[in-house]
Amino acid sequence: MSSATAAPSNIATNIAVKLIQRESVTPDDGGCQNYIATLLAPLGFVRTQVDVGGITNSIYTRMGELNGTIAFAGHTDVVPTGPVDQWPHPPFDAVIENGVLHGRGAQDMKGGVACWIAAVAGLCGEYTPIPTVQMLITSDEEGESVDGTIRIMEYMQAHDCLPDAVIVGEPSCAEQVGDTIRRGRRGVVQVRITFHGKQGHSAYPQDADNAIHHAAPALANVAAIEWGEPAQGFPATSCQITNVNGGTGATNVIPGSCEALVDIRYNPANDFDAIKAAVEAACAGSETTLDFDHVAIAFSTPDGPFLDLVCNSIKQVTGIEAVRDTGGGTSDGRFLAAAGVAVAELGTTNSTIHQIGEQVAIAELETLTHIYSEIIENFEVQA
Repeated sequence: MSSATAAPSNIATNIAVKLIQRESVTPDDGGCQNYIATLLAPLGFVRTQVDVGGITNSIYTRMGELNGTIAFAGHTDVVPTGPVDQWPHPPFDAVIENGVLHGRGAQDMKGGVACWIAAVAGLCGEYTPIPTVQMLITSDEEGESVDGTIRIMEYMQAHDCLPDAVIVGEPSCAEQVGDTIRRGRRGVVQVRITFHGKQGHSAYPQDADNAIHHAAPALANVAAIEWGEPAQGFPATSCQITNVNGGTGATNVIPGSCEALVDIRYNPANDFDAIKAAVEAACAGSETTLDFDHVAIAFSTPDGPFLDLVCNSIKQVTGIEAVRDTGGGTSDGRFLAAAGVAVAELGTTNSTIHQIGEQVAIAELETLTHIYSEIIENFEVQA
């Protein structure tokens, strides 16, 4: 049954269909945020646009009847579809079949965006007093992430309108909605190491300096760095050499340079300065050029009232005791945490994110909407 003839049984599903049908491959918004504005304006939301560098960024704000401000952070951009002919249904048709919504962004994360809007709409329709509610939406999460949520945070800091806490709608759950929330993420440091030598003929090694011979022991040292005990609740720091390239392709030419790429996922027990010093020490003794890129900072929201509220809301709706996790890659939560905002990531399951045939069960959207409603309605005591 196609979305054109389907009659979605709940608001979240209907909104998710409309969002998926707007092609918004990163960094394109595809008109999604204008559509969101038409949904939120009748509920009393005012939209502020913080567009930078061709990226669409929106802050939607509704002043509340209760104390405190809770925000939802998300994105309307999606990853490319891959081979369209391998999809069971066209990726932007938003087909509903056997209780499942198919399409790019169904889980990551147009489904979560739709659920938050549906939750707010339901509470407003019932004239339920709620705190001030914000939606912070970018079209630059799946791409470079240089002019997206970070620009929203800069604007909010400059205008003194940061929320007290934020739900990031990333698909956090493993088997069923509510089984996992992300209360933090590891940071990311990427290093490009260039080893310098002198090119020459392999028959005359005395006239050359093999860069690969310098790289091999140094990279072994990098891989063997001891990072210490991880911060509580976090995986250990991981250091992976992801690429090594040297030589001309000929078997009789000694390479004059060799380049290696290193990807380090670190927990809050480590920091950038210490990581940089450790890599530099591992490469000491070789002529190298090291380029460090601190891609993302590590962050963690401590146990306390906000995380308790999120977990209690999940249990109220589903009966599940949520795991407070810190795994996975990085997310835009890092920009919010850096601004001093308490962050919890909670969305749909993540079984098909970035895959051909991405999909989400309609029942998941219904459950997530109810959980979001519980969080919003009961947030005042946390302010």
